[in-house]
Amino acid sequence: MIKSVNRSMEKKDNPNTLIVCITGDIDDFQTETIDCLDRYFSVLHNYNVKGTFFITAKAAEDYPDRVGHIVKHQHVIEGHGDVHVAFYQSVPVQTARLKSMKKTFSTLFDLDIDGFRAPWYKHNYNTFLALDNAGLHYDCSKKRFEIAFKGIPFFQKRYMYTNAYPICKPALKFLATAYNTYCNSPQIPYKITSRVMEFPTLGISDYTLIADPRGPLFRPEDSEKIGKVWIECLLSLKQRGGGVMTLQVHPGRLSPEYIDSLEYFIRNCMKLGAVFSTPREIRGNYVC
Repeated sequence: MIKSVNRSMEKKDNPNTLIVCITGDIDDFQTETIDCLDRYFSVLHNYNVKGTFFITAKAAEDYPDRVGHIVKHQHVIEGHGDVHVAFYQSVPVQTARLKSMKKTFSTLFDLDIDGFRAPWYKHNYNTFLALDNAGLHYDCSKKRFEIAFKGIPFFQKRYMYTNAYPICKPALKFLATAYNTYCNSPQIPYKITSRVMEFPTLGISDYTLIADPRGPLFRPEDSEKIGKVWIECLLSLKQRGGGVMTLQVHPGRLSPEYIDSLEYFIRNCMKLGAVFSTPREIRGNYVC
């Protein structure tokens, strides 16, 4: 299924391909208890969706039972660094960190880590070279926006829940296009080195909507509003001709209080005709 989707996605005359990847970072497992993970997984399993979880090596060492729990539920585990520290160092230092990360997962869990997301998305161009050197094959550290809510003071607090939104929406979409062009964050994955594929991640995450003091600070009873923001972004991607939306939804923040936002999003993705995959699966089947 995904192989055929990838082939059709490369044809410029196919405007209807929508692929969604559900991902979540786990920094330290302080909030991602077994109960938290189970509530999160229950939503994914209800819709037969496989998630991808970027985990630091330190967290995996400290909580091996929770890593095993994710594996048991057949979700994908990838790397989030050796520790939760930004990747701004030289190529040799970053390469060593990534190799150490990979070794931890291989030694403790017999897992071959294939992908990476930098802590807080904080990386530089050296990161891509280091990923190549370390034998990783995809990255999710760059951001992409479908609608420029974030960074626009009035809308960052309200998003689409204001009377001004319909009038300003074209300008917000234009600003998002300008950002994506400047940052080289297209709507489909692309090779950022000869062996590493980049999957830009939607810049509007659960943190942006729930915890960022500059944002709307949605409460649990607003969970459906969160899902609607993500659906609005997916609709915008569909109108642009389709592509891949990689969504960042932390288990520790969403589950259990905000889990209805994820359920709303997935249910309505399917109504829009989207299919679900993982970056690893897409990268493995992508026709270059």
